[in-house]
Amino acid sequence: MDPELMKTVMTKHTTYKKNFKVTNHIVQIIVTGLLGLEGKLWSKSRTTLNPVFQLEKLKKMIPAIQVSCDEILSEWKNLALPKDDGSCVLDVFPYLESLTSKVVSRTLFATDYSKDKNLYVILKEMAYLANQTTRMADLPGAKYLPTETNRRAKQIMSEVRKRLTALIKERAKEISSGQNVEENFFHVLLNSELAEAHGIKNMNDLFGQVKLFYFAGYESTANLLVWTMILLGIHQDWQERARQEAFQVFGDCKPDYEGLSQLKVIPMILNEVLRLYPPVVELSRLVEEETKLGEYTIPADTLLMLPIVILHRDPEYWGEDANEFKPDRFAEGVLKATNGRPAFFPFGWGPRVCIGQNYSLMEAKLVLSNILRTFSFELSPTYTHAPYVVFTVQPQHGAPLILRRLK
Repeated sequence: MDPELMKTVMTKHTTYKKNFKVTNHIVQIIVTGLLGLEGKLWSKSRTTLNPVFQLEKLKKMIPAIQVSCDEILSEWKNLALPKDDGSCVLDVFPYLESLTSKVVSRTLFATDYSKDKNLYVILKEMAYLANQTTRMADLPGAKYLPTETNRRAKQIMSEVRKRLTALIKERAKEISSGQNVEENFFHVLLNSELAEAHGIKNMNDLFGQVKLFYFAGYESTANLLVWTMILLGIHQDWQERARQEAFQVFGDCKPDYEGLSQLKVIPMILNEVLRLYPPVVELSRLVEEETKLGEYTIPADTLLMLPIVILHRDPEYWGEDANEFKPDRFAEGVLKATNGRPAFFPFGWGPRVCIGQNYSLMEAKLVLSNILRTFSFELSPTYTHAPYVVFTVQPQHGAPLILRRLK
């Protein structure tokens, strides 16, 4: 497992292509939009959507992220009120999923989360259904079998398509009439050459893009936040260091972009969490023609698996403490952490690197800065450590923590 070769595979995306020969029919339904495109259409889509995640656009999203964070923290405060010590035991994972879902609705789609809430719930259910069908996915005609999973998957997709198609048409009408002038994801997508080229009539392209960002936009950040809280619940020294930094930079004020860019300890912690629990444990690429990769000759129609999580824990690149939580390994940046070798790919690499990585990291820094200045936390005795892969790495049994309000 040579990280240089992995980097080459991710960089040369026209030679090593996304694997669309997926046998799991539910995965095929979920993997749409940018994830499901190749060649010129992918390039066009990527170019169209890149401006949504540029720095100036990200800065404008901060108030919406803060509002979403305030709402969740207010719920936690109310739950902690009855106790004399201001504490409560809480599975924080569903709250963090709710928080990041609200952020996606507000920042990317300018929609009301209360109307979108059930959409996130059924998309999450779809991911679990995909996981359940993995064992029988290779059976010929598996998607036509009259199983309860297949029936439910069809019901969900029918509901998702109905909701998102109505939303797309509604937003397109608002934009064309000048009612909605806010330049968010929807605005960019519906006014793009991509939409003009395919026409609003071709709802499949737009539906695929919107569905992808509803699904991927909340899940990766929620998982990053929950693993961060779990690990800081264990490592109280790092929790305190992060809290001191948050107070030092922001005091009692709401975080702004300038302050977020000054943080040092919190980004180190987030990088270490991404190393240990990357959103995606592996990537795959398909070689359609015989290709030379380093000293290896790769036959045509070979599927290459890139084991991200194994590389992230390889002692050869990270030292004998590779399985330990040590954020200070990132004190001088990512390259220094691995002695200049590329061994850190939490969001992929190259042209197809995750388009929303800066969006996710900014949101995580802001949310964590707020949580740390409001609560201290530790693992509940009921916590069971069980990383579980659905589409991303999640705590299978949730994240019950003991939260205590700071005085």
